[in-house]
Amino acid sequence: MRTKDFIYYASAAVLLAVTTQVAQADEVATQTPSVTEGNQYQPATAAEIFGGEAALPATPSSTVSAPVATSELAKPSAPAVSMSLAPQSSEAVTTAASTSVANSTVAVTSTSVTSSVVSSESATASTSATSSETSNSAVATPAKLTNSTDVPSPTLKVQPKTFIDVSSHNGEISVDDYRALARQGVGGVVVKLTEDTWYNNPKAPSQVRNAQIAGLQVSTYHFSRYTTEEEARAEARFYIQAAQNLNLPKSTVMVNDFEDSKMLPNINRNTQAWVNEMRKHGYNNLMFYTSASWLDENNLGYRGPVSTSQFGIENFWVAQYPSSTLTATSAKNMRYNAKTGAWQFSATANLLPGKHVFDHSVDYTGRFTANASAEVDATQGDLSGTISIVNNNPTVGSFDVVISNVKAPNGVETVSVPIWSEINGQDDIIWYTANRQNNGTYTVNVKASAHKNSTGLYNIHLYYVQKDGQLTGVGGTTTQVFIGKTPEQLKPKASFAIENNNAKAGTFDAVITNISAPLGVKEVLVPSWSLENGQDDLIWHKATKQTDGSYRVTIKASEHKGTKGNYRADAYIEDNSNNRHYIAEKVVAVDYARPSGVLTIENNNTAAGTFDAVVRNIVAPTGLKEVLVPSWSLAGGQDDLIWHKATRQADGSYRVTIKATDHKNSTGKYRADAYLVDDSNKRFYLTEKVVEVSQTRPSASLFIENNNADLGTFDAVIRNIVAPNGVKEVLVPSWSLVNGQDDLVWHKASRQSDGSYRVTIKASEHKNSLGNYRADVYIVDNANQRHYVTETIVDVKHNKPVGAISVVNNNKDTGTFDVIISDVYSPKGVRTVQVPIWSEKDGQDDNRWYEATRQANGTYTVNVQATNHKNSTGLYNIHLYYILNDGSQVGVGGTTTTVEFRNAKTKTQTYITNVNSEAGSFTVVVDQAPQGRQIKNIRVAVWSESNQGNLSWYNTAPTGTHTEINVSTVNHKNLIGNYTTHVYVDYVDNTVDGFNLGETALAPRNRRVEPQTTYYSQRDPRWASKWYGVSNMDQSGCVPTSLAMTFTDILGTVIAPTTVADYLYYNTNSFNKTSVAGTDADGIVLASKNWGLKSNVLSSIANIASALMSGQHVLAAVGASQFINYPYTHEIVLHGYDNGKTYVRDPFNANNNGWYSLDYIHGVQSRDAMDTKLGAPFFSVFA
Repeated sequence: MRTKDFIYYASAAVLLAVTTQVAQADEVATQTPSVTEGNQYQPATAAEIFGGEAALPATPSSTVSAPVATSELAKPSAPAVSMSLAPQSSEAVTTAASTSVANSTVAVTSTSVTSSVVSSESATASTSATSSETSNSAVATPAKLTNSTDVPSPTLKVQPKTFIDVSSHNGEISVDDYRALARQGVGGVVVKLTEDTWYNNPKAPSQVRNAQIAGLQVSTYHFSRYTTEEEARAEARFYIQAAQNLNLPKSTVMVNDFEDSKMLPNINRNTQAWVNEMRKHGYNNLMFYTSASWLDENNLGYRGPVSTSQFGIENFWVAQYPSSTLTATSAKNMRYNAKTGAWQFSATANLLPGKHVFDHSVDYTGRFTANASAEVDATQGDLSGTISIVNNNPTVGSFDVVISNVKAPNGVETVSVPIWSEINGQDDIIWYTANRQNNGTYTVNVKASAHKNSTGLYNIHLYYVQKDGQLTGVGGTTTQVFIGKTPEQLKPKASFAIENNNAKAGTFDAVITNISAPLGVKEVLVPSWSLENGQDDLIWHKATKQTDGSYRVTIKASEHKGTKGNYRADAYIEDNSNNRHYIAEKVVAVDYARPSGVLTIENNNTAAGTFDAVVRNIVAPTGLKEVLVPSWSLAGGQDDLIWHKATRQADGSYRVTIKATDHKNSTGKYRADAYLVDDSNKRFYLTEKVVEVSQTRPSASLFIENNNADLGTFDAVIRNIVAPNGVKEVLVPSWSLVNGQDDLVWHKASRQSDGSYRVTIKASEHKNSLGNYRADVYIVDNANQRHYVTETIVDVKHNKPVGAISVVNNNKDTGTFDVIISDVYSPKGVRTVQVPIWSEKDGQDDNRWYEATRQANGTYTVNVQATNHKNSTGLYNIHLYYILNDGSQVGVGGTTTTVEFRNAKTKTQTYITNVNSEAGSFTVVVDQAPQGRQIKNIRVAVWSESNQGNLSWYNTAPTGTHTEINVSTVNHKNLIGNYTTHVYVDYVDNTVDGFNLGETALAPRNRRVEPQTTYYSQRDPRWASKWYGVSNMDQSGCVPTSLAMTFTDILGTVIAPTTVADYLYYNTNSFNKTSVAGTDADGIVLASKNWGLKSNVLSSIANIASALMSGQHVLAAVGASQFINYPYTHEIVLHGYDNGKTYVRDPFNANNNGWYSLDYIHGVQSRDAMDTKLGAPFFSVFA
């Protein structure tokens, strides 16, 4: 047990660390039931504190990384800094050696704003005196905890907009209020509609209407109170009525808010009933709001009772408040509960000061905000900003800073630009507020006279004051400032020379030396081209810096169409202000023997649509590796381009045959080029030809008919066929355009009496894809040549469920057959295939619903035996139903088949009928075959225990040809379980037949077993304070005390709780031996064995009832319930049985002793690993 001793350690911490909030009535109402607001601040529990959800300090968690070595002193009025610059970022800050005068630009973008100083130039400001650009205050950044539901990956999608939820507590919220929220990044509102089955939020109509007008996405929630399935369904209907009264579409997100602890027993079963009722009425966009501590997958170190796998963890909106000062930006960075759909990180968001305080949430999946259409804040988005330096005047010492692409997660209120010169640190720093321009950019004019007339390198940094008050560092750059200089004085100078002119290779080097560049060198460029045809082969080369400071680039004639003759090469220097300066030029004579060849076209075959490209007279100074001939038709650009490798002929020429069939059967002009690849793998263009291609090929018209939206089928019909070389067959390949050709099917069309060809194309053969399909037509002529003819696009719809029912393997001797369902499809998807089957005899008294089994080929099958249908013969009805993915059931079709059962005429038939599980009874039927042996006696053996301990025999003489034998659990110890039935038939000819009728599940609930009532309390002063390891008997002795009561009852001698505790502590590792106090499941088994008793794990409620009705004791570990508060667990003793109830003895609180339903005990069972390590938290103990 994970027992109450935790309270010793946690209670003091809870009182000191947890900030509580007084619950207030949710809505003012006259009815008696109190109403509690669904989305309220939930104080942390002791388990949340000790389980890893630590309270956060209100001090900064990290310090600023200074952008430069010197300090930047902030303006006195600067807002709190949440981020700082990170000079490590590769795109953000230029190096100190870079200089700028005229126009320079640096851009900073970030897909998510994080606190990583490496990736986003952000860190929390420190109040340290040496930090850069700091303000007088700082904002705490919450610590990030590692857990199962928080996904730390920076690629995780977090929606840019947040959302709030409102109830009548928030009163009237105007359209202007909502618009003000939208400007702060709020994209959605979840409005409370209802609570229980009696309360409607009177403010909901205006809260919904005004949000819709303001363009926010409107979702709704219902505060639940149900404790049974019927109450859950009733609350769902009440909620639906409220949504309908407001004319909300069924696609609205509908939230089930459950946080009332009275709901915990059977929470999953009851909530499933709520879900089913909502879906039954067409509401499928469902989500669930609750505390993180209620979920079985959370970040608290223990499992709550709500099954996230049952309802889908992505469908949960989780409330958890690790810090009372979290901003939306920080919450998005933390990504708590990131596997869920949304996280409510604050219940006290002061988004409209003086008006309202809101619950504030982060949207992970877009379910709450994706449809928002509120006015867009142009400055809201992922952090970005582009800094450009323009109008740098070296004469007067001034420049302009232009900031574009201004965006921040919470929008930008102010653009701040601190600027200072490198001289004397930051003694001339000025924080400029940039002025917004009509085009959305921001500008600052900077004069050296305002910076002590300093010249040289200036630092320009960029900060935003976001609309939530945060000061966020974005990026930075530098520029060079001069006074009294002319542009000519600042131009770079250099020497330009040509070296290594290689006639054989057709290459030369362009070398730039003796560079003088006052504004720095960003790069050196060398454009080159041959003078033969203007600049049609112009290439801009980027020269590479050498160790001696020069720049060099090799220019190749092969990159300039292999032209020889005069080349021109120019030299340009681009400075650090992005200004490009012409330096010099050279003309170079390139004497280059380039490859050559002659291309001719031969064998242009109009019938076949082919021609040969032949390359002769090849000259290859640098060797010949291969000859390539690219070809394409000129009809569609190069969409049918193919590179052919030509084959060397005996005469030294190279030849390749080009086919129109490889080029979409296009006719008209084709182009064929010739290329040579030399021994160095260099490819050289040689020449080209244009060829007129004509082809005598078949033609036809393609028509689409009978496009059936109900069946998802259409007919492709081919008419007006002209085929000069005859028609061997007509093929129609078809595929949906959803995923390329992954569902391509080639159909053979059938010839019709009118000479046309027709084929029916089915969506069921194409993965049931909907939307556009493509169908092509090909004709195969008598020479087996396949010719493409035409194509079309078809819009395929499929509105109704379909399925084909086939009856196979109908065995007339055994009375069996198989049903195969193929082409299974429904627009809403198919979860289950159901096949009800019955014989015509006596109506539907033998109707049986089969669930078909899916096969590897996508079909579904059912095996049917007449013995399961009262051995009826004749006509059988077979109907087909689907359970769709939304839970609804739909009928699809039906058929019939005729069943014979020849063996029934000659062989005795036996079967079971009239099964009454709760009464614990069923009937065995024996039918003598009309033409079979005469029955003398019938013996029936029935038992449920594996050792046949409750075996009973039923003997009877036959009553004509139809004999019934009634079986009751009264004759079998009244045990719950699976009863095996064997039938032995004795015939008058002294032969015997045996029949195994399998197992029948019975759970009798009407037997009373009086309980034993020996009682010990773990809090008895005689032993309550006795310590074992990490705790004492008072707080962790529930299991030893429960075992002591059980052993005393069974053995008839007094066994004290401390006697059991001594054994467990000193002889096992099961009791109080870890940091968590309590006894694990192994301890129950070991202690029982030590006292000479047996124990069994009970995995179902039926097994528990069976054990109790047999007089056995059951030890039960329970979770949150009347016996123990969540998240602890507790051991109790069950003994006695009366119509589904058992008597409970609680070792911690005798006031809890009494009769309880097994449904309740089973519903509050412990899920803790200590209690379930052997499979279940229930153990029977017996002699």
